[in-house]
Amino acid sequence: MARVSMEGAHEKLLHLTFEEADGTEPSENAKTSSLQSSKFILWLQIFIFTFFTIGGQAAGTLLGRVYYEQGGQTRWIATLAQTAGFSILLPFICYPSPKNHNEQESTIHQPSIFVRASVYIFLGLFQVVNSMSFTVGVQYLPASTYSLISGSQLAFNAITSFLLNGQKITAIILNSVVLLSFSSSAVIFQNETGDSGEISQKSLLIGFAATTFGSLGYALQYSFTELAFQKVFKSSTLKEVMKMSFYIGFFVTIASLTGLLWSGDWRGLEKEMGEYRTGKSSYVINLVCSAIAWQLYALGSFGLVLKASSLFSNVVMNLGGSVVPIFAMVFLKDRMTGLKVLSLLLGLWGYTSYIYQHYLDDLEAKTSEIKASDDQDDDF
Repeated sequence: MARVSMEGAHEKLLHLTFEEADGTEPSENAKTSSLQSSKFILWLQIFIFTFFTIGGQAAGTLLGRVYYEQGGQTRWIATLAQTAGFSILLPFICYPSPKNHNEQESTIHQPSIFVRASVYIFLGLFQVVNSMSFTVGVQYLPASTYSLISGSQLAFNAITSFLLNGQKITAIILNSVVLLSFSSSAVIFQNETGDSGEISQKSLLIGFAATTFGSLGYALQYSFTELAFQKVFKSSTLKEVMKMSFYIGFFVTIASLTGLLWSGDWRGLEKEMGEYRTGKSSYVINLVCSAIAWQLYALGSFGLVLKASSLFSNVVMNLGGSVVPIFAMVFLKDRMTGLKVLSLLLGLWGYTSYIYQHYLDDLEAKTSEIKASDDQDDDF
């Protein structure tokens, strides 16, 4: 089973750097310099995508909370705001990017428009179903139970990444998955007034099934996304990430608009805007900023799938869930409890463990390169 990790991205970048037009073999110094440069570029891209993911998740979550606190009530509008920001990517997708020799060759093997559309529609519908499953889970389960079950998404993704993407599961990565899963589920130990009411056995069963299905569904969605990048699109460019985010956002937005019209909630939008406590302008600004924030989140998470792996993307998303209370404390004056601090520390510990595993992978790869180079010298 082939291993999927950042080592593959290193080799891909290095291969593109070494290929020269005249076919000459680069020197050892040039190889070393190119390797260091490619690793720096890769980690810089990963850092930027991580920033987009955590920052977009934090901003989108807080703006969504403000929307409800200030009088917003339409769930379809809140759902629509999570994907409607896809349009900001249109100028970047339409802008023609210069192609080098390798990219021109790769376009020959690009999938047809029908295949691309099929992948985008499949992943988009997958996301709609998963989002609706979580919505049902929130409706029928106490917040603590919902958090515990939804926190299993990372564990599910570790399994799907292993089965579908060839992800190597080491003891350190397993430790990271466990820590981050506990981090996102720490709320189960917090007393909540909303959890004290009695809930029927039927509601618990429906909520449990829907939330479990949503967690497994999102895990599969990101594994399928990684598989699409590897087997269908066969590209590692930033524009490919933008296309993925744009078209999935487009199809999910169409589905959300259909739900808004079908439910009849659109009839109350004018009244909702008029009753919004901070005014109509604030209502519109909140939704626009939410759309931009969630689009950055989507772009970052898809970018991490491409540049690292679906499991790494889920690790960052779980870390973002632990970081949100910090932003809530700063901007919304929330109280920082001991459990929130514990959740943050567990999240940082799990994320650091995952990064440490990739540091060990880099050392192992570097050692193998040195050994291979020494063996070649001995042959001469």
